[in-house]
Amino acid sequence: MASIDGSWAIEVATLAGSRRYDLILATAGTSLTGTAISATGPVPLRNGTATGDRAAFTLDLMAPLPMSLRFELHVVGDRLTGTAQSGPYPASTVVGTRTG
Repeated sequence: MASIDGSWAIEVATLAGSRRYDLILATAGTSLTGTAISATGPVPLRNGTATGDRAAFTLDLMAPLPMSLRFELHVVGDRLTGTAQSGPYPASTVVGTRTG
């Protein structure tokens, strides 16, 4: 079981191109909290959960378009993979590496 606590650099492959986020994450039991930082600024995580090597949370983004992204992630050591889903759009692939 891998912990998601710490800092991560992730790439989200969207239909509009790749987006990078720096995540700072912390767990308390099954609750996941943190912040995603991108070129448009910091965004707090919402509805974060972590169980075993799986984590999920929502980001409410305002730019480049207002949208909510629901992340479903799987942690393996210092790497993570998963998806980010926004409304009716296809899920985007997420990959990341631990930075701290």
